Amino acid sequence: MLAGGEGRRMGGRDKGLVLHGGQPLATWGLARLAPQAQALGIVANRNLTAYEALLHDSLNGVARSPLSLGVRPDDALWPERSGPLAGILTALAHSPHDWVLVSPCDLPDLPVDLANRLLSHALAQGADVAIPWSQAPGDAMRHHWVCALLHKRVSPTIAAEFVKGERKVRSAITRCKWLGVCFTNHASFHNINTLETRDGGD
Repeated sequence: MLAGGEGRRMGGRDKGLVLHGGQPLATWGLARLAPQAQALGIVANRNLTAYEALLHDSLNGVARSPLSLGVRPDDALWPERSGPLAGILTALAHSPHDWVLVSPCDLPDLPVDLANRLLSHALAQGADVAIPWSQAPGDAMRHHWVCALLHKRVSPTIAAEFVKGERKVRSAITRCKWLGVCFTNHASFHNINTLETRDGGD
């Protein structure tokens, strides 16, 4: 899970720890990801102890507990405040598995079959990256670029883009062999990125 942002649209607050429905926002996403993962970790640049507690609780809440990868900040070789690409590169570098699913901490309603569907499509079509897309009624299709399944072999390509100054996830991923996977429930990717859109106060 990516929780290293600055929370600018939340007044600088650590987004993953803001309460939503009575629980920290990151808790909801971790609960969705834990049953789908062989290993689970968080990339965060502040409040690491608090995120460690959330990760511990989420792993204890599933029947088949995944391996804990712990909580770590963006790797030191990437400049500070470099956005989600630095978090993605950090996750790729430290995962013990070839395939890595990344998701931001502000998606509380992720599909319960997200990992399986992305992986099956990627394997079937020989892609190195699978990106979910959805479409709200009356709206255009939307790719959810920061919610991605990536094979570790894309790390050099993404790192090269990063070093050249690229910070947009979409631009870096489209340099790789990627595909989009349709998810019909658009609400599954509704993100809570302001204090006004959360459910519950603190």
